[in-house]
Amino acid sequence: MNRRELLRYAGGTCLALDAFAGAQQMPGLDQLAQLGGRRYGFAVHPSYADKAPVAGLLRQHAGVITAENAMKWRHIQTVFGGRDYTDADKVVALAVSLKADFRGHTLAWHQSTPAYLSVVSPAQFIRAQTDHLQTLVARYRGRIHTWDVLNEAIEPDLNQSDGLRESVLSKQWGSARYPALFELARAADPKAKLAYNDFGLEQDEPWCERRRRAVLRLLESWVKRAVPVDVMGLQAHLDLSRRFSAAKLLAFFDELQALGLTIQVTELDVRDSTTTGSLVERDTAVAALYKDFIDACISHPAVEMMVMWNVTDADTWINRWGQGQRRSDGQPMRPTLFDDQGQPKRAFEAVAASLRQTKVKFDKKAGRNV
Repeated sequence: MNRRELLRYAGGTCLALDAFAGAQQMPGLDQLAQLGGRRYGFAVHPSYADKAPVAGLLRQHAGVITAENAMKWRHIQTVFGGRDYTDADKVVALAVSLKADFRGHTLAWHQSTPAYLSVVSPAQFIRAQTDHLQTLVARYRGRIHTWDVLNEAIEPDLNQSDGLRESVLSKQWGSARYPALFELARAADPKAKLAYNDFGLEQDEPWCERRRRAVLRLLESWVKRAVPVDVMGLQAHLDLSRRFSAAKLLAFFDELQALGLTIQVTELDVRDSTTTGSLVERDTAVAALYKDFIDACISHPAVEMMVMWNVTDADTWINRWGQGQRRSDGQPMRPTLFDDQGQPKRAFEAVAASLRQTKVKFDKKAGRNV
């Protein structure tokens, strides 16, 4: 290591230590979010949620918990039809212990459908999907703030006339019957909010705009039919290689609010797959995008919560084998607010700074700041 590299490393280490000390002294992220009438939280899996440093970070910062994989159908039900709710029960118990809101994820998703159901008849599939949904919702009735009822059902670039994705779910359940999923969930737990959740809606790219238009067409049709959908869930897997426009995002939020929907940011992280430079430079770029995005979110009264997808860089899904995108230099990405040792990064301070700006509560029923 030469002198310049040594000084850069030392400077970055000092910044990290300063950030860590500041994070221990400041209010948690959920406390800051509550200043604006919102909640802040994390998606976790029980395999690491009760271990250091994640357990301590959740105690300090989590007002919302999402089950990363534990409630997905394929995780619960095996090819032989047996069901195992052990991991799901653990994550719900964690949320209760933290006095956090819980997001149920997800009741219907083509990628979480048990493989054996792809070859049964549509009638058999409908019975199985209905039974899974009703049983899962009933099991946690009264403890769920929001259910992601349907996940990732659009794909406008496949040139389908309705803009919907072809999948085992669309073929076996039937895309025309998607509203029935929401009706079943509402009947099973009338007090839980019901969300449609999808990705690729947040940044300033032509394909993102096509996805926004497709989502709005779908939701407009559901609202006209009085489908019981309450929330639009934005996954917000952001990427430094894509442009971001707060104005375009807020215009989309206005359209969602006009439909009577609230907005939840459900799976937030930032990829830095193509960003060059030192760790400090990469972290600075990640932090800047977090700041721009959170600033936009907290400026809109329809946004009611923001949830990170995983807690630290050590447990992020982005760095797991098989998730696709990798850095050309072989280094892991740094997509979360905390490094692999659980120490806060510049992204943490950027998010905290954004949340500190919103010190007025808003009337959610009226949909305006007060």
